Amino acid sequence: MLIGLTGNPNTDKASPSSTVTTTATATQIAAANSQPSAGKVPSDGIPGDGTYVVGSDIKPGTYRSEGPQGGLVTSCYWARLSSTSGEAKDIIANDDTSGQTTVTIAATDKAFTTTGCKAWKKTG
Repeated sequence: MLIGLTGNPNTDKASPSSTVTTTATATQIAAANSQPSAGKVPSDGIPGDGTYVVGSDIKPGTYRSEGPQGGLVTSCYWARLSSTSGEAKDIIANDDTSGQTTVTIAATDKAFTTTGCKAWKKTG
């Protein structure tokens, strides 16, 4: 007795599969989260990544962050801005730190942006 299979030999073979890996940078993540809702921002701090308008999203004052979020995020970037146009000339002051940092946001600043930092707490 002969038992066999019939079929197309080209379709019976296993096809190799591929794996796709996507990596997002802190800047890409921040850009996706750059539109905070004024109703969700606590009056005593800045919750995380984003660009916040001074006077409507956040209050002027001195804020402190304990540093980078951790894990793959090893630096904490912040900038005080004279405009929200996204141009480099709008940066009043900025820093990229690896530890605790403090910044004073003036009432004359238009906005404050932060990427990769732990929540900012208002200290003054």
